[in-house]
Amino acid sequence: MQNSINKRYFINSLARGIKLLEKMADAAVPLTLSQVAEAMGVTLPTAYRFLYTLQAIELIEKEPDRKAYRITPKVLKLGYGAFKSSELWDTAHHHLVRASQKYGETFNLAVLEDDQILYIDRVKTQSILSINLEIGSKLPAYCTSMGRVLLAWLPMEEARRRLRRTPREKHTGDTVTDLDKLETILAHVRRSGFAVNNGELAPELSSAAAPVLNRQGKAVAALNMAVNAARHDKDYLLKVMVPAVVQCADLISSAMG
Repeated sequence: MQNSINKRYFINSLARGIKLLEKMADAAVPLTLSQVAEAMGVTLPTAYRFLYTLQAIELIEKEPDRKAYRITPKVLKLGYGAFKSSELWDTAHHHLVRASQKYGETFNLAVLEDDQILYIDRVKTQSILSINLEIGSKLPAYCTSMGRVLLAWLPMEEARRRLRRTPREKHTGDTVTDLDKLETILAHVRRSGFAVNNGELAPELSSAAAPVLNRQGKAVAALNMAVNAARHDKDYLLKVMVPAVVQCADLISSAMG
């Protein structure tokens, strides 16, 4: 939350309701009344009022066979509308489609949200991967190619701050979690202009990513090409995937001015 908020105009109850929606989305499973109350730090009657209001405007629904609540597809309309009305999505989408058609692989677009990446576009193929991702999905930034690109384009102290507060878990035996090693990787990403990831998030997943830059040279997003590692070797990663994502990212950056 911004420090410059003017409390005179700030509607606290509205903000808490939106925060509740975010918590329910992050939970990825239906939440009971008591779980909502605990997550919000409020009493059961107060939590019920929030849930009742959100249910009345059809942003959440109660499961008929249990006392739990989940968000509805109506919430997706809000996010999708934001993506489609943004210059970034509008500019990038057809480039991702063309790249996916050319290489027959999945191309993704993501932005940085705190210490995670948020998928805002995804043009996928039928290649089978164990990670089920869609628009709106989030992944940790430290162990993903797009996350490392976006962290690398931050001021180094800001990148360090985000890495320090991130729960850096071992997803596979190859996941880099050491802070010093990650900082070295980010420095290399910034120098080279791209990031690669080979089996750190999932054993069968390889990806290459590059930044999408705005007029001021700030990385407003990252895109990647994701493949099943069993079908492609490291040579393909460096000689085909890296040039593909760099070219696609440059085209989007140029189109944005």
